[in-house]
Amino acid sequence: MPICRSICSLIVVTSIFLSSVVAEQKRAPTPYGILYNEWKAEVKALDEIAPALTTSDKRDKQRELNTKFTPRFLELAKTHLGDDLWIDCLIWTSVEGVPGAAFDEMFDVLRDNANKAENHFQLQLLMSEIIKLQSDRIDPALSAIAESHPQSGLRGAALFALAARTKRSAEEKGDVQLAANAEKLLERVITEYPKVSTYRGENLENATALLEDLRSPVAITKTIPSTKGTLITGEAFDLEETIRGKVAVVSFSGHWCAPCVAMHPIQKEIVSKFSKDAVVVVEINSDQLKRLPKVRERIEADGLPWTVVSDGSDGPISKQWHVAAWPTYFVIDSDGRIRRRASGNVGRRLITWVEELATKSE
Repeated sequence: MPICRSICSLIVVTSIFLSSVVAEQKRAPTPYGILYNEWKAEVKALDEIAPALTTSDKRDKQRELNTKFTPRFLELAKTHLGDDLWIDCLIWTSVEGVPGAAFDEMFDVLRDNANKAENHFQLQLLMSEIIKLQSDRIDPALSAIAESHPQSGLRGAALFALAARTKRSAEEKGDVQLAANAEKLLERVITEYPKVSTYRGENLENATALLEDLRSPVAITKTIPSTKGTLITGEAFDLEETIRGKVAVVSFSGHWCAPCVAMHPIQKEIVSKFSKDAVVVVEINSDQLKRLPKVRERIEADGLPWTVVSDGSDGPISKQWHVAAWPTYFVIDSDGRIRRRASGNVGRRLITWVEELATKSE
């Protein structure tokens, strides 16, 4: 069974996070330990009332809590720039912090203090885990580290993270020039820092995979490849026939995947907002084949009004389309060209991307 990359990321980053906590428990509490324990006590109190909350309500309450603590971890970091305690605060922010002014400023702290850190290896391991974070301060921080840090491992890890973020941004924006920039950065990673590792593995393997994505038949601006399969109802499926002349969202998704299910209301809104002759949504479903009866029941109960193709947990269509994270979305224009690609819960941006293409097609 495939696993949401967002979940895998949380597990990996949490392992970094917990290493700091374990260290705190082995010595007298530091200012970081005191603040962390205060935050953890409030998390525990929230967990105790969780049965009375819906999943959505609990998520909102957790976000409110972390919004309150993000500035406090920033202020603590700024008073401990000389002893690496700020790195623990950076790790907390990367795992639990909520985007906003304090979140952004923490990456200014990273940019300005990475060269002075003693525990540069901890920063090296963390680099790949900030790829998915949303802040316009991250890329300048990564660029500064990649170009000037005295330790080559950290330089290489920062360069890979910058390259991966550039690729992600290029695909979400449909920006060909930015994609070319990402290619150059990835080529540098492979040439200059192939053996550098982070929690996600070695640069050579990871950068090569991203470079292959950018040059693959399913890269932005490419015409969709011939894609055939079987609908969840058993009929034959041909993607080209299904979307011909229409703007299309191809959603690689699954009912086992919480972020995928969270995007269903957005997909429903797209279907209801546009004529079926102008826009179509196709789900490439990754649930195990043995679960399809239950998936069909869920689709009917939730009233999901789009085409669902069964890809199974081995995912032959997912492999063809270079998908390694669920959900992943491809937005395709009426000429059958891929214009945008994005992974995770992209929210209402998906509607905006469809609107842009649908308007041009009119």
